[in-house]
Amino acid sequence: MSIIEKQADLGRSLYEINSSTLSEIADLSRKNIEQYFEVNRAFGEKLPEVRAVSSFFELQREYGETLWNNAREAVEAQNAILKNAFNETREVVSTAFMAEIGRAHV
Repeated sequence: MSIIEKQADLGRSLYEINSSTLSEIADLSRKNIEQYFEVNRAFGEKLPEVRAVSSFFELQREYGETLWNNAREAVEAQNAILKNAFNETREVVSTAFMAEIGRAHV
């Protein structure tokens, strides 16, 4: 395989990794936004049930915890996607360059 073909293969592989990663991040973002609106809707429905200040503060605490947990999970999921993309990229680049280094030493 010529160097031009190898570079084209490397470019295609990197494009596929980037495309897949962006698609996964976009899907995750869409799910996070849907979840955010669902949480707001659910807690908004509970507001008319509040009859005391202590109930309001409890609902507010629960809402804050839910938002925090959802945000933490979203960041962990995004980190996993990016870590996977990094590992795939490292593997593709290493494979491309190791093949060239091996050929140079022959």
